[in-house]
Order: sequence, then structure tokens, then C-alpha cells
Amino acid sequence: SDLGEASLKIIGVTAEDDGIYTCIAANDMGSVSSSASLRVLGPGSDGIMVIWKDNFDSLYSEVAELGRGRFSVVKKCDQKGTKQAVATKFVNKKLMKRDQVTHELGVMQNLQHPQLIGLLDTFETSTNYILVLEMCVNSSVF
Repeated sequence: SDLGEASLKIIGVTAEDDGIYTCIAANDMGSVSSSASLRVLGPGSDGIMVIWKDNFDSLYSEVAELGRGRFSVVKKCDQKGTKQAVATKFVNKKLMKRDQVTHELGVMQNLQHPQLIGLLDTFETSTNYILVLEMCVNSSVF
């Protein structure tokens, strides 16, 4: 992109594709690499496939808490390197099961619209499921 950003989308993964992947970008000035662990799970009970990554802390830094609910905490985070602001929903694993979170992701995927925030990525830690969401920049009510 014009901002010097690039993204890699892996399509058609299966459980056999689990592993650590390294992406290397090189040009005349040198090279840089980044590694990520890819964990592929089979479809959930509702048929939705989610790829849960485990390297959230290496990609995002927490900025501030935005809100809190019964099952989760929403925080503003910056993507390291680009400083792009995102909203991250930390869902407590003790309070919500994976299938419940996967169902929420399925609803988000089925309700794509320019006026709704979009899901950017998913991560899993030992204590939380983390949903990386677009940051809402305009809170006007119609």
C-alpha cells in the first residue's frame, strides 16, 4: 500500500496447516521478517471456521480501556509499526465458551455493512479470546 503496509491472507487452511510461519520481505535496502503461529481448528458446532492466533502481544500494544461488560473488556490498542488504532474485545475464557464466541463471530460475518464495525483478526491467550475490531471513528446517531 501507499503507507508501506502489507497483509497476508491464507485461504483454505486445514488442521494440518498448524505451525509457525515466517514471512520475509526484502528489497535493495535489506530484509525484515515476522513470524506467527497459526492454529487451525475444525469448524465449530455451527460450521464457522475461526483461526485463533497466539501472538497478539507481538502485534498490538494496549492504549486505554474503552468499556467493560459482564463477559469482556474492550480496549483501544495500536498496531505496532503502523500505529493504526483498533478496538480489541478481550473475552474471558472462564465466563464464555469458545462456541459462544465463535457464534458471535459468525453473526458479525453475516452482518457485513459499511455502517457496522468489522472483524479484523482473532487471537487466543491462556485467559482470553481476543477479537480485533475496526475502531469506530464516528459515533453519530442517525
